[in-house]
Amino acid sequence: MVPLSLPDCPYSKAQFLEEEVNRLSALNDAIIRASGQSLIVVDGAGFICYSSEDVPKIFGYDKAESLINRNVDVIVEDLNSRLHLGDHSQRKGRGFHTDGGFLQLEIGIAAIRSVTTRGNLAITIKHIARLEENRLSRSLHESAADILDAAFDPAFCTDGAGIITKVNQAAVNEFGWSQKELIGQSIRIIDGAERQACHDSCLRHHFEAGAKEKIKKMREIRARRKDGTEFEADLTLAEIPQREFDERIVCGFIRDLTQEKAARAEIISKQNLLSKIIDASFDALFVINQHGIIQMVNNKSCTALGWSQEEFVGQNIKMIMPEEHASNHDSYLARYLKTGLKNMMGKEREVDARCKDGSKFPCILGLAEVETNDSGDRLFCGFIRSLAHERALERRASAQEQRNLKNAKEILEQRSTILGILDASFHALFVITEEECTIQMVNQKSCDVFGWTKEEFIGQNISMIMTNDVAIHHDQYVRNYMATGIKKMIGKQREVIEKRKDGSTFPAALGLADPQEAGLICGFIRDLTQEKAARAEIISKQNLLSKIIDASFDALFVINQHGIIQMVNDKSCTALGWSQEEFVGQNIKMIMPEEHASNHDSYLARYLKTGLKNMMGKEREVEARCKDGSKFPCILGLAEVEKSDAGDRLFCGFIHSLAHERALERRVTDEEQRNLKNAKEILEQRSTILGILDASFHALFVITEEKCTIQMVNQKSCDVFGWTKEEFIGQNISMIMTNDVAIHHDQYVRNYMATCIKKMIGKQREVIAKRKDGSTFPAALGLADPQAAGLICGFIRDLTQEEAAQEEIIRGQLLTSKIIDASFDALFVIDHRGIIQRVNESSCNVFGWSREEFIGQNIKMIMPAGHAKNHDSYLSRYVETGIKTMFGKEREIEARRRDGSMFPCILGLSEVVTNDTTQFVGFVRDVTMRKLLAEAEREASDSLLFNILPEHIAYRLKADPSHIADQYDNTTILFADIGECLLTISSGHLCLFGFTDRTSKMSPHDVVSMLNDIFSRFDHLCDIYELNKVKTIGDCYMITSIPSNNADHDGCARVCRFALDLLGAVQDFNNTCPQHGPIDFRVGISTGSVVAGVVGIKRFLFDMWGDAVNVAARMEQSGLAGQIQVTRSVVDSAGSDFTFQLRGTLSIKGKGPMDVYMLKFAKPSDKWTENTKQPKGPNPQ
Repeated sequence: MVPLSLPDCPYSKAQFLEEEVNRLSALNDAIIRASGQSLIVVDGAGFICYSSEDVPKIFGYDKAESLINRNVDVIVEDLNSRLHLGDHSQRKGRGFHTDGGFLQLEIGIAAIRSVTTRGNLAITIKHIARLEENRLSRSLHESAADILDAAFDPAFCTDGAGIITKVNQAAVNEFGWSQKELIGQSIRIIDGAERQACHDSCLRHHFEAGAKEKIKKMREIRARRKDGTEFEADLTLAEIPQREFDERIVCGFIRDLTQEKAARAEIISKQNLLSKIIDASFDALFVINQHGIIQMVNNKSCTALGWSQEEFVGQNIKMIMPEEHASNHDSYLARYLKTGLKNMMGKEREVDARCKDGSKFPCILGLAEVETNDSGDRLFCGFIRSLAHERALERRASAQEQRNLKNAKEILEQRSTILGILDASFHALFVITEEECTIQMVNQKSCDVFGWTKEEFIGQNISMIMTNDVAIHHDQYVRNYMATGIKKMIGKQREVIEKRKDGSTFPAALGLADPQEAGLICGFIRDLTQEKAARAEIISKQNLLSKIIDASFDALFVINQHGIIQMVNDKSCTALGWSQEEFVGQNIKMIMPEEHASNHDSYLARYLKTGLKNMMGKEREVEARCKDGSKFPCILGLAEVEKSDAGDRLFCGFIHSLAHERALERRVTDEEQRNLKNAKEILEQRSTILGILDASFHALFVITEEKCTIQMVNQKSCDVFGWTKEEFIGQNISMIMTNDVAIHHDQYVRNYMATCIKKMIGKQREVIAKRKDGSTFPAALGLADPQAAGLICGFIRDLTQEEAAQEEIIRGQLLTSKIIDASFDALFVIDHRGIIQRVNESSCNVFGWSREEFIGQNIKMIMPAGHAKNHDSYLSRYVETGIKTMFGKEREIEARRRDGSMFPCILGLSEVVTNDTTQFVGFVRDVTMRKLLAEAEREASDSLLFNILPEHIAYRLKADPSHIADQYDNTTILFADIGECLLTISSGHLCLFGFTDRTSKMSPHDVVSMLNDIFSRFDHLCDIYELNKVKTIGDCYMITSIPSNNADHDGCARVCRFALDLLGAVQDFNNTCPQHGPIDFRVGISTGSVVAGVVGIKRFLFDMWGDAVNVAARMEQSGLAGQIQVTRSVVDSAGSDFTFQLRGTLSIKGKGPMDVYMLKFAKPSDKWTENTKQPKGPNPQ
């Protein structure tokens, strides 16, 4: 308590003391009246010296003066004798009414500890007939501390100067100070560092001006523990109603937000991880509801189809379907929802997809039902993989290869009143002897924490719960204390390491007290395991918060109502050039151009005076000035965020540079910022105790033990359950229970009253509570016996949001798993050491290992030996340097299955960072079939190329696609043309005259069929003699020998034998196909130098030019039907195996007179006879 400050003047001291006595007397009267208790005060001789106003009415007297100076035995039987015997126990007694009747009373006696009233006793009298009516008022005042100590959250009461006058046990547990350390200190002791300096001014502002901006509202603050750590918390303040001359009291409840914020962060983290994994997929992904409305897409969907995510979400999935399918899609979905028949669900099928530009492409669609969301919608996930590239290959592959391309995949479808009070404590308690340190008493929490039973504890040395290094010295510590009386540890809290029955240890807070009981020491032990973990998490979150603000893309300023900068982030320093030290304490005008800076203070003053938000809560375009004097355009967003403890009004401004945006777009319109919403509910207050309890975050009920009727509730109870206080009072507590619990509840309470076994008192458990509207919700229930006869106090905390957060995390994880398992590609998630953390179902199908065999193994297990030995070094190099040589890219590698077989695949890697943890996601796509199709394509292409070009030219063209042009000195050329009946040898060509007249009477099909039959026979001979077919033009057929510069080349002989066999093939055709009439060919042959090359880039061919080609064409044109006409060069080059006949000298166009010859026959050759089936030519006779 704060000592009274008395003036030095003796008269003043006397006057002051008299006034103080009168004030205290008035205060006592007011308290007694407010409590509703019937009270008398008797002196040491048993005479009544004070009576409350309602006592005379109980006994039939008119007023209190009628009892003053009368012996107490006048109204209560044998009470004075009990007082002389020192019996101050609470008991029932008999009273005397003035009408001669007897009254059944309940009497409580307490000694008044005062210098001036030593020996006086205060006696409370309650007429049993109205015991129920007034029990609550007395009990609450007697048990206020116990009720507060039963609260889940820390509570503080302070006076008008901010001095702590009362704390509960939860505050001691949370902040680390003892009650003795806290009481008498300024409440600033628990304020975070940023708010300590302005706290007193804020409180003074409230009491002097009556401002209640902070009082009666819930707000978020930073609180500080004894060890200096800070944590985020919700603060609820309530001023306790007092009379004008009484000191003003403020009560506050503080709720730690660490776990709640951690749960929110975890949800966000899971969502981010889900988005990053899904966006890393090779395939387009859609999530739709049962109406076909798109709920989510990934980046690949936007890239593949052309719409943005904003254009997709909310639209019907039919937007990506061709018109012929879109009209029926809703009926397909409705049929599945009605019948449950999975015609397409869980399967892959080939469909066409439509892009934004109207184009279509073939794709594989995989569809699976993943979950039902909170709104009752059933969600479906679809993956779309483009088949455009595969279709280009499949068009050239066989039907069997197309069928092999389809791989079916499956989709998977998670003891006494004191002992009772101590057992209600949330902390372990021990009472030991000073001499032998043997345990005399423990509470149930000690058994729960340490693992021994009470019977095992009692009589043992307290060192049984200590680690060996402390236990061997403990008894000596106690003996030193007994010998010296110096309290080195008594009355203090310290951190120790304790040992359980199973040998495990844990950090704990130990508080020792001397309970003024000779030879005993009392100790409380609080397990610090969770607190230490929470503190570490708080520090981590604080660091993360700072980093997030500093990582903002925009400059941030916080100023007060005078324009003075209170805080900036790193981006502000980077963008404007000043340091944080140069910024803080300066006027915000320092970053404004001169034309705006001079008017800024007036703008701010006008807003503070009028409240007109011309700029507040909006975004506008301004210019900002840097330290070097340069300016840049920016968007300024300004909002009033709160009032500080010093009474300052704070404003937060974000500056987003428009320098880059201005270079891209000059016509961007200003956008309004959203107004900050700081809606806080105001808790009502009615009386001292109700004011405190109404500030609680949780619903509170006080009920009677006998009938379980509700005696008191706080405002939170009304908010949570929907009944008013008037509707609650007097009702059975079972009204807030579900029927299955309510029918047994009163019996539970009667069992407790009969046995005093506290099965639920002092513990917390999860229950289902019922609201006025009949709806139910999960809640945490804590019960306490507040040492008030016949009362039980309970706190109820709504767990709906907590369970929703947990369900959201579980649902997000389940959705992630289902979506990932629905992917066509194998997925792996590994940590920075390469250890596999997660795989999808496709990974198991592709590689042959199960999930259990994958998880915990190094990713090297799927790599070939050559890559596996270096993989860890690749990964560690990236972690050290951050150089992304493989991340964000796709590359082709080989992968290893469980059976040791290897297969080609495409690997895509991306980095995912969540909660300061780096993981890597890899997608693996088997491209075995793609490579097989590519190989088949190459083989088909080569076959076609070799069929068009000579083999050596084809190889050259594949190696070097540039122009091919060569000169050959020794090449023989043959032209053959259909003539009219008679076969004439002319210029090496076979000609059949009148082909046009003949074919004009034939159908196109017959013409083509006839030519195909004839030329196919020629092609067969060309292959036999290994000649080069150049081309066919209409009914003309051109071949050459293989071009060569070798004079001894036998190409000319091969061409001559080909010509003779060609005439035989024509005769065979005439014999087998007489319907076309007799057909004869003119054949012309020449030999010499030619230029040969590949012409064109489409439908190219290997063609020849030169004089020898022209002469061969003239030989055919001037030849005779059914004859082979050649030049002298052919006769000289063919060799001795051939017989030629001179025809004579002809005038050849472009050459003049030339001697020409007819090739008649050739000597038989075993080399060629075995291969050709056609006759060698007509009989030479």
